[in-house]
Amino acid sequence: MGTSAANSLSIIIPALNEEKNIREACLGVAALAEQHLSDYEILVFDDASQDRTADVVRELQKHNSKILLFQNPVNRGLGYNYWAGIDNARCPYALMVPGDNEVISESLHEIFQKIGTSDIIISYSTNPKLRPLSRQIVSNLFTGILNLLFGLKVRYYNGPCVIRTDFARKFRGATTSFAYMAVLLIKLLKSGASYQHLTFTLQARKYGRTSAFRLKNIINVINDILQLFWKIQVRNARLTQSNTGVASC
Repeated sequence: MGTSAANSLSIIIPALNEEKNIREACLGVAALAEQHLSDYEILVFDDASQDRTADVVRELQKHNSKILLFQNPVNRGLGYNYWAGIDNARCPYALMVPGDNEVISESLHEIFQKIGTSDIIISYSTNPKLRPLSRQIVSNLFTGILNLLFGLKVRYYNGPCVIRTDFARKFRGATTSFAYMAVLLIKLLKSGASYQHLTFTLQARKYGRTSAFRLKNIINVINDILQLFWKIQVRNARLTQSNTGVASC
């Protein structure tokens, strides 16, 4: 295991009613961190769960002092918990993994090994067909549209991404919708951050289901992307044209 602080990691795990999944999610990333990193912490955000999620985490804390528990009095959503994790992170790199244990921890080995070699590690799934066809279509459309709108070649915007904590804090609270990671990645890549693509593997959720495709969440994502397109591609382009003496629209 390395000795440089550059390969230390704050692992953010949001959890809503994940008492049956959170133990494996925490233990899986803890085992990887012990093997590959000089230091780490696991920040679990219990997002006002109605089950024993917090109790399971407290049991884990008895055996691992690097696991920290934060409890929201009301449900705040995935994006809010990510930014709360960035606020509380003490390591130079941060990674969010879902509390539903959908990501197979063992598939993150290479990602953990490469921490510190670029500003961002963008991950994409090796087995996206595990998910329902409707979700595959929406995901592919989302990725394709974002790449077209912003002139990027990102493989996937919603996987577990390792990001320099100080870089993320520059865009603190950009959005708390389900587009939070896509918006952050676009802003970072447009600002010149270095990145690499690595893979991870999915497994079927054992319990529960995602809330990402609720109508309210979809509307919020569309609104965030349109606002970002206006700011980056339209307004900035006009400012650049104006500053170079080219007539702006």
